[in-house]
Amino acid sequence: MSFPAPVGAVCATFLDVVPPGLVTGLYLRGGIGFGEWIEGQSDVDFVATLAHRPTRDDLLGLSTAHEMVASGHPDLPFDGVPVLATDLTGDPEECPDVPCILHRHFEAEARYDISPVTWHELARHGVTVSGEPHESLGIWTDHDRLLDFTRDNLDTYWRGNAEALATRPEECVREDACCWCVLGVARLHHLLVTREMTTKSDAGRWGLTHYPERFHRVLREALRIREGGGTEYPGDGAARGRDTAEFTAYVVHQAGGH
Repeated sequence: MSFPAPVGAVCATFLDVVPPGLVTGLYLRGGIGFGEWIEGQSDVDFVATLAHRPTRDDLLGLSTAHEMVASGHPDLPFDGVPVLATDLTGDPEECPDVPCILHRHFEAEARYDISPVTWHELARHGVTVSGEPHESLGIWTDHDRLLDFTRDNLDTYWRGNAEALATRPEECVREDACCWCVLGVARLHHLLVTREMTTKSDAGRWGLTHYPERFHRVLREALRIREGGGTEYPGDGAARGRDTAEFTAYVVHQAGGH
């Protein structure tokens, strides 16, 4: 598969600077696996397989490698987890804490992205950059567990956000907050309703056919922020914030019925 040039460049940098012999495979998930790449909006989400559990020197090498990636590609987040290939064949709950990179922050032992979502995206929509094809890794999947995990995410993380936004809608006046909340909850709800994973943008377009018309304005606005175009709220960021808060609460409530 051919990659957008920035994606290929960040992957090449990572593979060039990791400790020799440590990384046996590099795989991408997220939007690029669904064929969606929006420069300036999309991140590069990865899973790397390692030859062995990293030693202290390996951890230092991985941390240094990510510093070099961030330095060489400051505008393109490269977030993910290095695991053993055998970790991917079992339930992610059984995977130990591993090195994690999120928002350019490296932790030697954490659980960011150790979840059914990561495993399912990689198994069904993964992209192999180097190493054994991802289709041959025997990646664990369990659709019921994926749905349960998604419901729980909406009922905990997103419910908490919705309750906070109900009292402080000004928190989502910013364009990035509108895009994050609206497309974030729509993407999760899409999975529960259709039983299929999708991208943020496709979830927004699906939402225009699924949700009541009163939410179409804020859905179009979230898509506009992500993909470009004229605002739906000229000079009225406060209304955008209120609509974002209302839509987030609505989806969380609706998801509770699935």
